[in-house]
Amino acid sequence: MTEKLHVKHRETARVLLYSPKRTFLLLKTHFDPEVGLPPRWLTPGGGIDQGETVKIAAVRELAEETGMLLRETDLEFPVLVTSGRWDWADGKSFHTYTDTIFELQVEEFEPNTSGFTQDEYRDVLEYRWWSLEDLLASNEPLGPHQLRKYIQERFQ
Repeated sequence: MTEKLHVKHRETARVLLYSPKRTFLLLKTHFDPEVGLPPRWLTPGGGIDQGETVKIAAVRELAEETGMLLRETDLEFPVLVTSGRWDWADGKSFHTYTDTIFELQVEEFEPNTSGFTQDEYRDVLEYRWWSLEDLLASNEPLGPHQLRKYIQERFQ
């Protein structure tokens, strides 16, 4: 058996947006093209740039992906820090991740994508406010791997 090749590690900052009605804003996104895996649903967020704190990255990513402008102080503390691994479709490669997730209760809104980066225009397929029931019953891929369990334990 050939050992798999670890390609990269990615640290991300994410925000779980939820409404008083217990709906959750998620983005359906492609992986980077070389990964070759089907799209999955994620919270808004993304990579932490050099020199950024996790909170600053979360605020920046939320503005890029939804148009929502926050201050660093609007986010309290991470509610979930989780690590995992995505095995690529080639069967040979994988990458690891550590996602730091904050929570923020908001009223439902229509995301503004005018702040998208070039990669986000390529990768984000759709937005959806998921009801708690639909999300927990869904077989749609969700990332990070532990998010569905966290939502179930926290909001059900």
